[in-house]
Amino acid sequence: MSMQDSVGAYDTVEFADNPEARCSIVLILDASGSMGGQKIDTVNQALVKFRDIIQEDPVTSLRADVAIVAFDHEPRVALDFTNGTDFQPPVLGINGGTNYSKAINLALDMVEARKQSYRDGGIAYYRSLAYFLTDGYPQHDTPGDLAQTAARLAEMEDSRGIAFFSFGISQEGFPADLTELAKLAPDHRPPVELTNMEQLDGSIQWLSRSVAAVSQSQPGENIRLPEPDYLDF
Repeated sequence: MSMQDSVGAYDTVEFADNPEARCSIVLILDASGSMGGQKIDTVNQALVKFRDIIQEDPVTSLRADVAIVAFDHEPRVALDFTNGTDFQPPVLGINGGTNYSKAINLALDMVEARKQSYRDGGIAYYRSLAYFLTDGYPQHDTPGDLAQTAARLAEMEDSRGIAFFSFGISQEGFPADLTELAKLAPDHRPPVELTNMEQLDGSIQWLSRSVAAVSQSQPGENIRLPEPDYLDF
């Protein structure tokens, strides 16, 4: 069980019960007003399936640490890092506009704090995974904020501290703004456009299978993630 003193602060006593190597996964999920209806319902249902896939394998459940940041014009920690054995997804609601940089920076702060807890506890760990999902334009970001966030992401990518995967949801008449997402994503991993709810659901299930693939390896190994079959829907 994760022993959290406060957001981003962890009691290393938890590692006495579970000394397995850890993979930290943070889902950064748009919960602005435009995500209402089918989109947020699909996200909430997909998170339940994500939990089920994580927990069906005993090794993956012990090694996965999951956090969720929900964002509109401000970010919030919907779930601080929790071991897969105890992970229960929150039900996300919607509100407000869209700000990318605050949400991403909060998530990166959490990842860095979680890795420090691994080091403090003598726990081996894998490269972190970040899943970023939005359907909107970052109207509450400044160009400077986005540029600084992109630079921070690039530095963490280059040091293999994190692998950042970004997704934009499009619907008829409301295309995702992949231009802004592309400024944040690494060149070798551009943002992916999702055009229906099946693809949205499938992308989160792909993430859970990726977590399982990472967890079955040894820290430091090169890992081939599952093929992104969610675009076949």
